[in-house]
Formats: sequence, C-alpha cells, structure tokens
Amino acid sequence: MNTTKRARLFLVDDHILVLESCKKLLEPYHDIVGEAHTASDLAGQIRQTKPDILLMDISMPDQNGYEAALMLKTICPSIKIIFVSMHLEPTFIMEAFRSGGEGYVPKQTAGNELLSAIQQVQENRKYLSPLIPEEVQNAVLAQMDGMPGTELSGKLTPRQQEVLKLVAQGFSAKDIANLLAISQSTVAFHKMQIVQALGLHSKADLTKYAVKLGISSLD
Repeated sequence: MNTTKRARLFLVDDHILVLESCKKLLEPYHDIVGEAHTASDLAGQIRQTKPDILLMDISMPDQNGYEAALMLKTICPSIKIIFVSMHLEPTFIMEAFRSGGEGYVPKQTAGNELLSAIQQVQENRKYLSPLIPEEVQNAVLAQMDGMPGTELSGKLTPRQQEVLKLVAQGFSAKDIANLLAISQSTVAFHKMQIVQALGLHSKADLTKYAVKLGISSLD
C-alpha cells in the first residue's frame, strides 16, 4: 500500500499505450497534471502545470530525454525527473543521472516499480531499478553523492582488473562477456570506467598498465 502524499506528475512518452498504462497505474495514488508525446514546448507546459515529478522516456522523436532534462532543470530546478526507458545499457543509465535524473525505471518492470520509484524520489532519495547491475548502481550513487568513484581515485575494482587483464590479452568484448558471464554492454561500461580512471586510451598503454599491476604479462 502506498502511504506517501499524492504527487503532481507529468508524463512524457511518444507511445500512447505506454502513457495510458502509466496513467491507469498511477491515478489512484497521484495527480496526473499533464502529458506529452514529444519534448516540443515541454518547458511551457511544465511552467503551466508545475508538476513535482516528471516521468520521461529517453528516446523521443524530436529531442532525447537527456537534452530535455538538462533544459528543464535549468528553468525549473525543483522538478524531479524519473527516466522510464527500455534501455538497460550502463552508458544510458549513467547519462540519465548526469542529466539530472533522480530515478531510472526499465519499461519492462515499470508496472511493478513506478510507485516505489516515485515514493523514493519524493523522499529525496535516488531510485535505481533492481535490474540495473550492482556495479552500475554503485558508480551512479558515488557520482551523485560526490564520492570519489573509480574515475577520481585512479584505482580499479577487482572486476575492472579482470576486464583490463582480458583486454590486455587480446580478448574481444564478446569474449570477455562470455568469460565473465556479463553482458557486452557491461563490458563496455567497465572499459569506459577504466579509461576514465587511468587516462589511458590505446590498447598498448592499457597492456603496459596491466603488466605494471601484475595482472598480465607481455609473454
């Protein structure tokens, strides 16, 4: 049972069926003050309706959700944004929070998660779906809290060291994903974090660093 106060919600999605499903789920608990299928004139609609929380897709026909979020946060800093997206790739999730998002809910599980996401965001907490890999959740929370994450500390996590070792040994992203039982998008996320942490971009430099750490050899 949802016990939080009713929030004023604005829904943005280019799929009418998705909007209607969200409205049916949320209307018993919250007030839907507006909806849109594109980002066009979104700023004006937000100024007029004054919602507490915006639920928004990333992929829209005229402007992506990241750009829209950055714009809305500039004109209305108090608005809270929950991204509702089909994308589970780590880069999409990280960018959503960099753009000012307070929550991220996969469309696949939106029916089960939206009310919880709204409650947490109302309580000034971040919401990350349980479907998001733990390492991505940790990176996002560190970034949002201003804590020293991998990109600032210059140190690699054990998982990142595993990825670096396999990269240095010449394995492809697909091979690494199979060997570590993770998705290719998660491999790409780890490689991005490694590059940010070390400031090294070429495979030769990454290999030298792996050798220096003692997790790989030149043989």
